[in-house]
Amino acid sequence: MAATDLSTHVSDPWLILGREDDAHAHATWLKCLVAGMGGEVQEAVLVLADPASQRFHPAAIWPGETVSKDLAQLSEQALDKRMPLTAFRGRGLMAWLIEREGTVRGVVALAFSAGVPRHAMSWLRWGQGWLEQTWREAEVTAESELRERLLLALDLTMIALDAPNAEASVHAVVTEAAARLECDRVSVGFVKGSQVKFSALSHSVDVARRIDLIHAIEAAMNEAMEQSTPIHVGLYTHARDTDGPKSGGSADWINIREHQHLVRDFGAETVLSVPFAAGENESRRMGVFLFEWPESNVADVRLQQAETLTPILGRVLLNRRRVERPWYERALEGTREESERLTGPLGGQRKLLVALGLALLLFFSYMEGDYRLSATASLEGGILRVIVSPYDGYVATARVRAGQVVKEGEELARLDDRDIRLELSRWTSQQAQYQKQTDDAQAQHNLAQIQIAMAQARQAAAQRELSETMLARARIVAPFDGIIVSGDLSQHLGGTVSKGQTLFEIAPLNAYRIVLQVEEYDIGRVSVGQRGTLMLAALPGKTFPFQVSLVTPVASVTEGRNHFRVEAALASVNERLRPGMEGVGKIDVGRELLIWIWTHRFFEWMRLQLWSLLGI
Repeated sequence: MAATDLSTHVSDPWLILGREDDAHAHATWLKCLVAGMGGEVQEAVLVLADPASQRFHPAAIWPGETVSKDLAQLSEQALDKRMPLTAFRGRGLMAWLIEREGTVRGVVALAFSAGVPRHAMSWLRWGQGWLEQTWREAEVTAESELRERLLLALDLTMIALDAPNAEASVHAVVTEAAARLECDRVSVGFVKGSQVKFSALSHSVDVARRIDLIHAIEAAMNEAMEQSTPIHVGLYTHARDTDGPKSGGSADWINIREHQHLVRDFGAETVLSVPFAAGENESRRMGVFLFEWPESNVADVRLQQAETLTPILGRVLLNRRRVERPWYERALEGTREESERLTGPLGGQRKLLVALGLALLLFFSYMEGDYRLSATASLEGGILRVIVSPYDGYVATARVRAGQVVKEGEELARLDDRDIRLELSRWTSQQAQYQKQTDDAQAQHNLAQIQIAMAQARQAAAQRELSETMLARARIVAPFDGIIVSGDLSQHLGGTVSKGQTLFEIAPLNAYRIVLQVEEYDIGRVSVGQRGTLMLAALPGKTFPFQVSLVTPVASVTEGRNHFRVEAALASVNERLRPGMEGVGKIDVGRELLIWIWTHRFFEWMRLQLWSLLGI
């Protein structure tokens, strides 16, 4: 067939094809293809892959609604083998693959009254080019619409996030959405309890004067929420011909009574309500966006934009409202969610852990244990002997220093005694001289002179004895077996010391006392005679029993907290103990419930705070 003949046959159908919408384009394309064959085609079928499922299904059949068995088989064989096929089964059959970018998108199969004409393949290639061009234009259109929706969603999301608070965010979003989607009104409501409550209306701050409109909007929102589906209603639509982006055309089960009331009584000709939620399994964090247009023929792209925007904006607004809730609402919701998890059909592990926790709580509420007060403890000597300088002098020798153990009578240090020895010699000589004068006076029987000489001799003897005593005290010795707690004259040899100056402090090794710093919260439970256990940092793992011997009524401040000094006596002495060692002491108070032992400090603190704040 010549090209002019083909043009004559197909000019009108191709013009029709260029004006068809997507719903009828494939059927029209197949008719044009058949017309181009010049009346030789008996039947034809177009099989295309579904973009979502990638399964092949008939997109168009000519001339009727069914296709013959031999033509269907040839189509399946061509798809299986991924190659075009021809056959003659009483008539000519041809299956031509439709490919795009190396992927099989479908197959067109034709049955001819005679054999397959020569121009069939060239005509099919030309027709496939039109399909590819149609698909390309559809993809470009879809990408453009997707880009527009994404930019709109981004702009509205930024507006929602830039608002100073959640309420301002809601008002800003609905107002901007109304302007961008060319709506008369956009409103939003959030679930509170079991109902959707109106929250904001575009281009309106004071809604108190429009209470009837608000009630109608709330009713429509609840209608959409109860049915969990978007509802699209126009001025002249009914339940059977409701045509929404997702509600799916005819739907006998959709109830649109409240939407129709909103359209009929409040001026809008098109209403679209779309429920949204913060996430899956969110039964309380939900809401509804309601869009109203003043015209009935709203472009599909606006409807799709409104429906696709709703989940994004709804989640942003819900999350912002959730973040800015008062603390008591967050606590109540957390408690409610946790109780639902525990009482629901799932969460067996959580239920087991809670049951185990309750069992442990009951156990410890009835189980008693030893209540022991902990306190910082230090070890002191039972007595502390202070050795001072007997006179003003100089340090001659120093044999020991702090930390050394000494025996009774062991020399600790020696003071310079040369001046004392000279003084002793002088007074010894004076005593001898006065004794000689006494003897001479007695020989002369001079009673007055005798008494004077004897008095002077006694004075000299007293001074000599004092010098002897001072000479003996120049040698500093240990008064008992013990340890030098403080004192080091080895760095002070030749230096001066004053009379009464402390030279050494000695503590015995067989007598200690424990000093515990008990906090004021616990001092009321401590009494003389209570027993306890001491563990020292220098001897970890070894405990020393003790008994409280003294509770002082005076507090001291340590690290910003009040402590009372409590003294205790060790039951036994260990040779490894030394004064100044520190550790932790535990005083046995008695037996109490375990739950009370672990919680009483907190409740006592709470009672004090309530008393200070409320006086109760």
